[in-house]
Amino acid sequence: MSALDKSAVEAIALQLVDALERYAADTTQLVANWPDLERYRSVSEQIDQIRLFVSGLPEARVQWVELLIAHAELVHLLWRAHYGHGGVTLDDTLHARLHHTDSVAALRSSCLRMVSKPQRPLSN
Repeated sequence: MSALDKSAVEAIALQLVDALERYAADTTQLVANWPDLERYRSVSEQIDQIRLFVSGLPEARVQWVELLIAHAELVHLLWRAHYGHGGVTLDDTLHARLHHTDSVAALRSSCLRMVSKPQRPLSN
């Protein structure tokens, strides 16, 4: 990878870390204030932004898919809990939140590893 490529990957990874921080905070607020449809719209837009950043980081795609699954499961659980379509237990909610939090952390860690990777010297 050239120095220019590495700089681009690092820039994308750092932007993704920032986006994940905002997303995690807003998701916490979303859960606490459900159903906050304006925040739901905002969090959905943030997921789209995260998807765009990840598209430039092939090394983070597995963690991205896991986050996307965790996000979908959490939102589905919130809808079910609020609108009464099936019993949602406290354990269900805690499990979904933990899985979601772990998924955000895994993607964030993946990005930070990309930034901290030492560059290999060029061979002559």
